[in-house]
Amino acid sequence: MGKFIVNLLFKLGSRLLAKIQLYRYHVRMRDLVARGLVLGKNVTIQYSVEIDDEYPYLIRIGNNCSISNQVRLLAHDATLFKFTDGHTRLGKIEIRDNCFIGERAIILPGVTMGPNVLVAAGSVVNKDILPNSCVMGVPARFYARFDDLIERHKQQIEERNVVQFSDLKMDDQIGKKIWRAVQDGDVYVKGYVGRYPYTLNSE
Repeated sequence: MGKFIVNLLFKLGSRLLAKIQLYRYHVRMRDLVARGLVLGKNVTIQYSVEIDDEYPYLIRIGNNCSISNQVRLLAHDATLFKFTDGHTRLGKIEIRDNCFIGERAIILPGVTMGPNVLVAAGSVVNKDILPNSCVMGVPARFYARFDDLIERHKQQIEERNVVQFSDLKMDDQIGKKIWRAVQDGDVYVKGYVGRYPYTLNSE
């Protein structure tokens, strides 16, 4: 009985914490928009994304963009502050339609990217990214055309194992099955709808 009550309290606490987190997220995003952040339609920005709180009016994010966990969008650069009599460099960040920014990427001031750009996880973007590009690294460099990469993965989806997201109950059997499958290459998951609570301006 004691274990049941502890589990119940844990579940209720987790749900309450998730609701508080979502509320705080929406308050923060409304505040950033009120102070000039421009967001397009169907934009997914994860809770842990850091958007330059001092200069949100220098940041524009287009339609159908996704920004992953712990990405930083910095519209200012204070590295020379102490050496230039207190001056800080400002620059715009413009993320055009259909861009994806992977986890822990950093976008520095003065950058325009897209449309149709994929930034790999952990990259540091310090200059413009042309449309239809995939970039990675520190600093981020071009490695593939966006449409070529998408087409290559579509072909691989036809040839490789595909698992339904609804079947991914992490028990020993599904874990072992996927482990065996990835020995021969990537496995794809279908049916994940994205992190809906963090999608803004949905159509």
